[in-house]
Amino acid sequence: MAPWELTDAIDRGDTGVALAALRRMLAAGERHPLVVVATLHRHVATMLRLDAPGISGEVEAAAALGIAKGRSTFPAKKALAQLRRVGPDAAAEMIGLVADAELALKGASALPEELVLEVVVARLCRLARVSRSSAAR
Repeated sequence: MAPWELTDAIDRGDTGVALAALRRMLAAGERHPLVVVATLHRHVATMLRLDAPGISGEVEAAAALGIAKGRSTFPAKKALAQLRRVGPDAAAEMIGLVADAELALKGASALPEELVLEVVVARLCRLARVSRSSAAR
């Protein structure tokens, strides 16, 4: 299963689809929970890397992410669009949620691993939804 199935669902704020994708990644995909957290971290950190005054478009975003010239800039375009939708404050809160989940998986919590991941995915979806509706106002 492709990790962007999970991250795209989170970006849309679609909790049901995101949780189903998470379960597929853990069960059939046999991904370790820390690998899933790393995927979430990379996704949110990419957005935060684009929160800079000199980044106004796809070309600058691609350069900031180290995408070589001649390669597809689609990942940069996608991350920049999501950052603009949720805003830097929500993206910063998202990275904090992912960091908390990582600590929980490494022993800071007695909750089952799957539950920790379900909670962080649901919270990320909520932030994406709330931020998107705030931006529309």
